[in-house]
Amino acid sequence: MNSREYRQWRQRRRAWIEANRKRNHPDTEAELLIEFASKWAPFGGATEEEILVHFGMTMRRFIERLWQVIPESNCAQDEIRILASVYPHPRRVGDPHVIGCDRIV
Repeated sequence: MNSREYRQWRQRRRAWIEANRKRNHPDTEAELLIEFASKWAPFGGATEEEILVHFGMTMRRFIERLWQVIPESNCAQDEIRILASVYPHPRRVGDPHVIGCDRIV
């Protein structure tokens, strides 16, 4: 098999695997966000640079979007717990537990 045939074979194989893979999450964006976050979780989470390169968003926006898609996903509770420890859920304005510069908001 020459290099061209090999590349074609690999492309067909990847396409077949992708088409037949069981999805863990209902939509592709959710799956990409959660898989990316889970992959980086053992290392303390992804860096700002990695998030910017892969998703074109800030760390804050990434975390907000991650927590928007998690409730709709099929994540296991232990996976959610790990993600929560690495990517803390953003607090809402007006939440009495959110600390401002020098006072409770």
